[in-house]
Amino acid sequence: MGDALTKALARARHVLESLQGEPVEKTIWGSPAGKKRLAKRLVAMLPAHKTYVEPFAGSAAVLFEKAPSDVEAINDADPEIADAYRLIQKLTPAGLAKLKKLPWVGDEKTFKSLFDSKPKGDVERLHRFLYLTHFSYGKLRGRSVSPNGMGVEAKTLARIEQHAPRLKRVKVYGGDYEKVVRKYDGKDTVLFLDPPYPGYNVDVGEGDFDEERFYGVLKSLKGRWLMTYGIRGKLPGMLKGSGFVVKRIRTPRTIAAMRGVGGSSVLTQLLVSNYQPAAKALEGGPDFTVDDWQPEESPDTASFIATKPLLKGVEPDDERYVLGVVLEPETVDAQGDIYSAAEIRQAAHRFMEEFGGLGLMHQMRVNGHVKVLESYLAPVDFNLGEVPVRKGTWLLAVRVLSDELWGRVKDGQLTGFSIGGTARRLPEASPATETPPSDTPAADSHPEAA
Repeated sequence: MGDALTKALARARHVLESLQGEPVEKTIWGSPAGKKRLAKRLVAMLPAHKTYVEPFAGSAAVLFEKAPSDVEAINDADPEIADAYRLIQKLTPAGLAKLKKLPWVGDEKTFKSLFDSKPKGDVERLHRFLYLTHFSYGKLRGRSVSPNGMGVEAKTLARIEQHAPRLKRVKVYGGDYEKVVRKYDGKDTVLFLDPPYPGYNVDVGEGDFDEERFYGVLKSLKGRWLMTYGIRGKLPGMLKGSGFVVKRIRTPRTIAAMRGVGGSSVLTQLLVSNYQPAAKALEGGPDFTVDDWQPEESPDTASFIATKPLLKGVEPDDERYVLGVVLEPETVDAQGDIYSAAEIRQAAHRFMEEFGGLGLMHQMRVNGHVKVLESYLAPVDFNLGEVPVRKGTWLLAVRVLSDELWGRVKDGQLTGFSIGGTARRLPEASPATETPPSDTPAADSHPEAA
């Protein structure tokens, strides 16, 4: 029995390792949607150049992967990121020795103390940024700590020693991307662009990103550029007919990336350039597929968001139990849309079968901080207290685990469940042309409670 168990465990480890893919060594710090896993391929796609610019640096994975150029510049709209790069550039051996004496093991008390602190010294300021980045939920430096990092020692110090020399001659900027792009643009310049992806993560700037302005900048550049982008937002539609080279790349999402998130096991992004990348660099493999891309939305489709208020206090003995209506049949929403009972049923089932994840404001996943308890369709008309619930209504119940999120619910900052997706908008049929009801819903929704 012992040998059989040992063999079974060994096989399980092998299967998990094969699903996980090759381990990825981070740069100095990780960032949401960072490009470390793709960095080597992206570098191979860059043409020869004398000046290299990353206007949306984040973790600067591509910079750290490529050979130095004559002139290099990085920029980030987040002033703390730009400040951290500058602090690393001027970090002395004595400063590094001091940094090593500070705490680097995940601890919630230390995390909260640093979060509320405002250190003045360079070493202390750098330590605060690096510690909060490493141990915060989603690496967003928010108040929520990542439970997976508690009790684990960060490898940040070793990464600083490894990567800091690469930053020595790099110009570091903080602020709007366009100023840096204009400063360095020219025929010998190559830019790697990884801007915010609207519709993915509001906490890293997506909600404020001006896609029309950015598209105008792309069209005006004299240098060559390579860009990675999401498949949501307005920009993908603008790229159609732009004359740029647009490819779709798909990479597997690792077990670590998928834990508590749900959704597809494949991450789909756009790869866009104003030149033709080398064919060899675009060759696919077991962990990378590439093909031509066209916007998937047809002219008769449109994005939608429907929001319904939360019902608190339904369970008096469980304060953090929150129940809410996600979609209600045959009711006109704020966008003037109506959903049939069949469409709502399909959306609710797809949510549980394929997604099962919660996002904050349709952006950052918060599954580790909110637990889905119930998802059901009302079998009959009934009342929840004074709230009438129609037959076929989709209801969702969650328990809010995060103190931060629960505070935002109590304060009225988070007020409802909201489902977003893409659907075919159909004109309301007149009695003369009305067709019999169908079991095939018109909506091709991608539900996510938020």
